Amino acid sequence: MVLLVGAVSGVIFTYNFAIGSHSFETGAATGTLPSAVTVILAGQVLQPGDYLPSADYSPNYVTGHFLTRIPCDSTGTPLVIPVAGHIDELPDRTWLDQAQLNLIEHVSTKGKTCVYHSHVPAVDLTQIGNPGAPRITDIGLLNLSDKNVVFRTGNAMSFTVLNVVGNINPPNNYGPGGNMPLPYSCADNNKDGACDTPAHDIYPKFPSGTISFDHGTHAGH
Repeated sequence: MVLLVGAVSGVIFTYNFAIGSHSFETGAATGTLPSAVTVILAGQVLQPGDYLPSADYSPNYVTGHFLTRIPCDSTGTPLVIPVAGHIDELPDRTWLDQAQLNLIEHVSTKGKTCVYHSHVPAVDLTQIGNPGAPRITDIGLLNLSDKNVVFRTGNAMSFTVLNVVGNINPPNNYGPGGNMPLPYSCADNNKDGACDTPAHDIYPKFPSGTISFDHGTHAGH
Protein backbone atom coordinates (compact mmCIF):
# COMPACT_ATOMS: atom_id res chain seq x y z
CA MET A 1 0.00 0.00 0.00
CA VAL A 2 1.30 3.49 -0.83
CA LEU A 3 0.09 6.55 1.05
CA LEU A 4 0.46 9.85 -0.77
CA VAL A 5 0.57 13.10 1.17
CA GLY A 6 1.11 16.32 -0.71
CA ALA A 7 1.04 20.08 -0.47
CA VAL A 8 -0.34 21.39 -3.75
CA SER A 9 1.14 24.85 -3.46
CA GLY A 10 4.67 23.57 -2.86
CA VAL A 11 4.33 20.45 -4.99
CA ILE A 12 5.97 18.40 -2.23
CA PHE A 13 5.05 14.73 -2.05
CA THR A 14 5.95 12.21 0.61
CA TYR A 15 5.67 8.47 -0.05
CA ASN A 16 5.20 6.09 2.87
CA PHE A 17 5.47 2.36 2.28
CA ALA A 18 3.72 -0.13 4.54
CA ILE A 19 3.71 -3.91 4.64
CA GLY A 20 0.10 -5.02 4.91
CA SER A 21 -1.53 -8.14 6.27
CA HIS A 22 -4.77 -9.78 5.18
CA SER A 23 -5.35 -11.19 8.66
CA PHE A 24 -7.98 -8.56 9.44
CA GLU A 25 -9.82 -9.24 6.18
CA THR A 26 -12.20 -12.15 6.49
CA GLY A 27 -13.15 -12.20 2.83
CA ALA A 28 -16.50 -11.68 1.16
CA ALA A 29 -19.45 -14.00 1.05
CA THR A 30 -20.41 -15.44 -2.32
CA GLY A 31 -22.55 -12.98 -4.25
CA THR A 32 -21.23 -9.80 -2.63
CA LEU A 33 -18.44 -9.19 -5.14
CA PRO A 34 -18.94 -7.55 -8.57
CA SER A 35 -20.13 -10.33 -10.86
CA ALA A 36 -18.22 -8.98 -13.86
CA VAL A 37 -15.38 -6.55 -14.53
CA THR A 38 -14.64 -5.14 -18.00
CA VAL A 39 -11.63 -2.99 -18.89
CA ILE A 40 -11.54 -1.06 -22.20
CA LEU A 41 -7.96 -1.09 -23.48
CA ALA A 42 -8.18 1.19 -26.52
CA GLY A 43 -5.45 3.82 -26.45
CA GLN A 44 -3.40 2.13 -23.73
CA VAL A 45 0.30 1.42 -24.25
CA LEU A 46 1.94 -1.42 -22.35
CA GLN A 47 5.71 -1.01 -22.16
CA PRO A 48 8.14 -3.94 -21.83
CA GLY A 49 7.84 -5.46 -18.38
CA ASP A 50 4.58 -3.64 -17.58
CA TYR A 51 1.64 -5.31 -15.83
CA LEU A 52 -1.86 -4.02 -16.52
CA PRO A 53 -4.36 -5.11 -13.84
CA SER A 54 -7.86 -6.15 -14.83
CA ALA A 55 -9.39 -7.45 -11.61
CA ASP A 56 -8.38 -7.62 -7.95
CA TYR A 57 -10.53 -9.61 -5.52
CA SER A 58 -8.05 -9.82 -2.62
CA PRO A 59 -8.31 -11.35 -0.11
CA ASN A 60 -10.86 -13.54 -1.92
CA TYR A 61 -9.78 -16.17 -4.39
CA VAL A 62 -12.32 -16.83 -7.09
CA THR A 63 -13.21 -18.95 -10.09
CA GLY A 64 -14.57 -17.56 -13.32
CA HIS A 65 -14.24 -16.90 -17.03
CA PHE A 66 -11.73 -14.50 -18.59
CA LEU A 67 -12.23 -13.12 -22.10
CA THR A 68 -9.93 -10.71 -23.90
CA ARG A 69 -9.48 -9.19 -27.36
CA ILE A 70 -5.87 -8.07 -27.75
CA PRO A 71 -3.13 -7.70 -30.40
CA CYS A 72 -1.61 -10.96 -31.69
CA ASP A 73 1.04 -12.10 -34.16
CA SER A 74 0.60 -14.10 -37.38
CA THR A 75 0.52 -17.40 -35.46
CA GLY A 76 -2.28 -16.24 -33.16
CA THR A 77 0.03 -15.78 -30.17
CA PRO A 78 -0.92 -12.77 -28.01
CA LEU A 79 1.59 -9.93 -27.80
CA VAL A 80 0.88 -9.67 -24.06
CA ILE A 81 0.26 -12.57 -21.69
CA PRO A 82 -2.97 -12.94 -19.67
CA VAL A 83 -1.81 -13.84 -16.15
CA ALA A 84 -3.55 -14.71 -12.91
CA GLY A 85 -2.58 -15.48 -9.34
CA HIS A 86 -1.96 -13.49 -6.18
CA ILE A 87 0.00 -10.25 -5.85
CA ASP A 88 1.12 -9.61 -2.29
CA GLU A 89 3.21 -6.99 -0.52
CA LEU A 90 5.67 -9.79 0.27
CA PRO A 91 7.51 -11.29 -2.73
CA ASP A 92 7.53 -14.84 -1.34
CA ARG A 93 3.72 -14.74 -1.11
CA THR A 94 3.39 -13.46 -4.69
CA TRP A 95 2.64 -15.94 -7.45
CA LEU A 96 1.63 -15.12 -11.03
CA ASP A 97 1.35 -17.60 -13.86
CA GLN A 98 0.01 -17.59 -17.39
CA ALA A 99 -3.70 -18.26 -17.38
CA GLN A 100 -5.04 -21.26 -19.28
CA LEU A 101 -5.60 -19.96 -22.79
CA ASN A 102 -7.87 -20.86 -25.70
CA LEU A 103 -7.62 -19.00 -29.01
CA ILE A 104 -11.09 -18.36 -30.45
CA GLU A 105 -10.12 -18.52 -34.11
CA HIS A 106 -13.48 -17.81 -35.75
CA VAL A 107 -13.59 -14.30 -34.23
CA SER A 108 -9.85 -13.58 -34.52
CA THR A 109 -7.69 -12.07 -37.25
CA LYS A 110 -4.16 -13.43 -36.83
CA GLY A 111 -1.51 -10.78 -37.21
CA LYS A 112 -3.88 -8.08 -35.96
CA THR A 113 -6.31 -8.82 -33.14
CA CYS A 114 -7.25 -12.14 -31.51
CA VAL A 115 -9.84 -13.21 -28.98
CA TYR A 116 -8.89 -15.52 -26.13
CA HIS A 117 -10.97 -17.30 -23.52
CA SER A 118 -9.70 -18.68 -20.23
CA HIS A 119 -11.05 -20.77 -17.37
CA VAL A 120 -9.70 -19.26 -14.14
CA PRO A 121 -8.32 -21.32 -12.62
CA ALA A 122 -8.33 -24.38 -14.89
CA VAL A 123 -7.33 -26.92 -12.26
CA ASP A 124 -10.63 -28.78 -12.70
CA LEU A 125 -10.01 -29.36 -16.41
CA THR A 126 -8.12 -32.37 -17.74
CA GLN A 127 -5.55 -32.80 -20.51
CA ILE A 128 -4.33 -29.21 -20.58
CA GLY A 129 -0.71 -28.12 -20.59
CA ASN A 130 -0.94 -25.20 -18.19
CA PRO A 131 -3.87 -24.89 -15.75
CA GLY A 132 -2.44 -21.72 -14.21
CA ALA A 133 -2.14 -20.78 -10.57
CA PRO A 134 -4.58 -22.57 -8.23
CA ARG A 135 -5.88 -19.68 -6.12
CA ILE A 136 -6.69 -16.50 -8.03
CA THR A 137 -7.15 -13.06 -6.52
CA ASP A 138 -5.57 -10.95 -9.27
CA ILE A 139 -5.92 -11.01 -13.07
CA GLY A 140 -4.22 -8.87 -15.71
CA LEU A 141 -1.97 -8.60 -18.74
CA LEU A 142 1.83 -8.78 -18.68
CA ASN A 143 4.17 -7.57 -21.44
CA LEU A 144 7.26 -9.79 -21.50
CA SER A 145 8.39 -8.66 -24.94
CA ASP A 146 11.04 -6.03 -25.66
CA LYS A 147 8.60 -3.75 -27.49
CA ASN A 148 5.70 -1.51 -26.61
CA VAL A 149 2.25 -3.00 -27.24
CA VAL A 150 -0.38 -0.51 -28.39
CA PHE A 151 -4.05 -1.39 -27.88
CA ARG A 152 -6.52 -0.40 -30.58
CA THR A 153 -10.25 0.23 -30.79
CA GLY A 154 -12.16 -2.86 -29.73
CA ASN A 155 -9.40 -4.19 -27.49
CA ALA A 156 -10.75 -5.08 -24.06
CA MET A 157 -10.63 -7.69 -21.32
CA SER A 158 -13.42 -8.99 -19.13
CA PHE A 159 -13.66 -11.33 -16.16
CA THR A 160 -16.87 -12.89 -14.83
CA VAL A 161 -16.96 -14.39 -11.33
CA LEU A 162 -18.55 -17.82 -11.04
CA ASN A 163 -17.74 -18.56 -7.42
CA VAL A 164 -15.92 -17.17 -4.40
CA VAL A 165 -13.94 -20.17 -3.16
CA GLY A 166 -12.31 -18.74 -0.05
CA ASN A 167 -9.83 -16.11 1.07
CA ILE A 168 -6.07 -15.96 0.82
CA ASN A 169 -5.45 -15.63 4.56
CA PRO A 170 -3.25 -18.29 6.22
CA PRO A 171 -3.20 -21.16 5.74
CA ASN A 172 -4.64 -20.54 2.25
CA ASN A 173 -1.84 -18.24 1.08
CA TYR A 174 1.15 -18.83 -1.13
CA GLY A 175 4.60 -18.97 0.44
CA PRO A 176 5.75 -19.81 3.98
CA GLY A 177 3.17 -21.43 6.20
CA GLY A 178 0.64 -22.06 3.45
CA ASN A 179 -1.26 -25.30 3.16
CA MET A 180 -0.71 -25.69 -0.58
CA PRO A 181 1.86 -28.17 -1.92
CA LEU A 182 5.17 -27.21 -3.48
CA PRO A 183 5.90 -25.15 -5.44
CA TYR A 184 3.08 -22.88 -4.23
CA SER A 185 3.96 -23.18 -0.55
CA CYS A 186 7.01 -24.24 1.44
CA ALA A 187 8.28 -25.28 4.85
CA ASP A 188 9.13 -22.65 7.46
CA ASN A 189 10.50 -24.81 10.25
CA ASN A 190 12.49 -22.04 11.93
CA LYS A 191 9.45 -19.73 11.94
CA ASP A 192 11.27 -16.76 10.43
CA GLY A 193 8.54 -16.05 7.88
CA ALA A 194 10.66 -17.23 4.95
CA CYS A 195 10.90 -20.48 3.02
CA ASP A 196 13.53 -22.90 4.28
CA THR A 197 16.59 -23.24 2.05
CA PRO A 198 16.63 -24.02 -0.84
CA ALA A 199 12.87 -23.70 -1.41
CA HIS A 200 12.99 -19.90 -1.13
CA ASP A 201 14.75 -19.77 -4.50
CA ILE A 202 11.47 -20.53 -6.26
CA TYR A 203 9.91 -17.19 -5.26
CA PRO A 204 8.60 -15.06 -6.75
CA LYS A 205 7.08 -17.02 -9.62
CA PHE A 206 6.37 -15.15 -12.84
CA PRO A 207 5.62 -16.40 -16.37
CA SER A 208 8.70 -17.25 -18.43
CA GLY A 209 7.48 -15.62 -21.63
CA THR A 210 6.69 -18.90 -23.37
CA ILE A 211 2.96 -18.95 -24.10
CA SER A 212 1.12 -22.26 -24.15
CA PHE A 213 -2.31 -22.88 -25.68
CA ASP A 214 -5.02 -25.27 -24.65
CA HIS A 215 -6.45 -26.81 -27.82
CA GLY A 216 -9.19 -28.80 -26.11
CA THR A 217 -12.83 -27.97 -26.71
CA HIS A 218 -14.01 -28.52 -23.10
CA ALA A 219 -17.62 -28.84 -24.22
CA GLY A 220 -20.06 -27.28 -21.81
CA HIS A 221 -17.64 -24.66 -20.49
